[in-house]
Amino acid sequence: MRRQKIVEYQLIMDSDSKRRGATLPGSGRSITIKDLAAELGLSITTISRALNGYSDVGDRTRKRVAEAAQKMGYRPNRNAQRLVTRRTHNVAWVQADDDRKFVDPHFVEVMAGVLRGARAGGYDVLLTSGTRDTQLAVYDRYVNDNSVDGFIVDLPAEGDQRISYLLEVGRPFVVHGREARSDEYGWVDVDNYGNFYQLTRLLLANGHRRLAFINGDEHFTYASHRRRGMVDALIDGGFSPTDVKVYNSLHPMGDAGHTLTEAALADPKVTAILYSSTLMAIEGHAAIARSGRDIAVASMDDELHYIDLSSLAGSFTTVRSSLRDAGAALIGELIAQCEAGGKPGGHLIPSHFSVAQGLDSGVLAEPLPPQRG
Repeated sequence: MRRQKIVEYQLIMDSDSKRRGATLPGSGRSITIKDLAAELGLSITTISRALNGYSDVGDRTRKRVAEAAQKMGYRPNRNAQRLVTRRTHNVAWVQADDDRKFVDPHFVEVMAGVLRGARAGGYDVLLTSGTRDTQLAVYDRYVNDNSVDGFIVDLPAEGDQRISYLLEVGRPFVVHGREARSDEYGWVDVDNYGNFYQLTRLLLANGHRRLAFINGDEHFTYASHRRRGMVDALIDGGFSPTDVKVYNSLHPMGDAGHTLTEAALADPKVTAILYSSTLMAIEGHAAIARSGRDIAVASMDDELHYIDLSSLAGSFTTVRSSLRDAGAALIGELIAQCEAGGKPGGHLIPSHFSVAQGLDSGVLAEPLPPQRG
């Protein structure tokens, strides 16, 4: 069978400076380890081992070499480094071949954090797309040709095959989100369960008894965890899960906000709507305004930089958590695995609640029940 074509984009930061390197004044050539050795009166071997972090080089010497390299504008030869360290300083981020994904502002925010963190850490990011049927083949190709040091996985589902494969081959990777095996790999996430437990409990405590929940695609764990938090809050409050009507959008979220809000408002008993994204909440705002009804709105706010929510301050209850910070944490965790080879770790991005005017926020100070979380 003919292999399906896979489109690859390599996002390389500061590529011009990396190609040029620094030059010795008047020489027109790049500075090398040999130049550093001559400047410092040290052997080429010592310079190389200092730059590559070998433990047999003293801290004082390593600092002296690093300062001289920075002062002289030395840039390491990436190919030579690969021969010594057996690392590429490349990481792969394999995406579904979905045109909507690449214009999704949620994805763009995460990518901004990843790229800036990669640049600071001296890594390049290979952003690669494959169809649902070919994604695992992309991972397998990178593993077999050793062209990347690790992988970023996003939008996990329970029992995700990508995670199963990477656990099996033992390569460094980090997941944006979590599924049941999260103690076995590195991850970065927001408290999806806790946030939507709290939002639901807040609305119930303020007298709302008929809610609508406009959620994302529950094939992915972020959305299923949010629904579970909402359901558990209802049960703990003495209400039935049937007191909330759930409407699901496809991923990416956003363009279904208006349509799903109109569907929710078809129930005259609904007094509050939960949204999984401020994109959908903003789209739904027009439908709420047109209805003339007093509807409480509570939403996840991923701090999308192109959206200005200042005009709605005090009108919406939001729980804010930065996707850009999540992107930076993702690449930081992955680089730590690649550099140190240590045990993967989990990172929870903080969340901050902003409560709409007229709502009593006291219940947010209460911890979740011990059996929840």
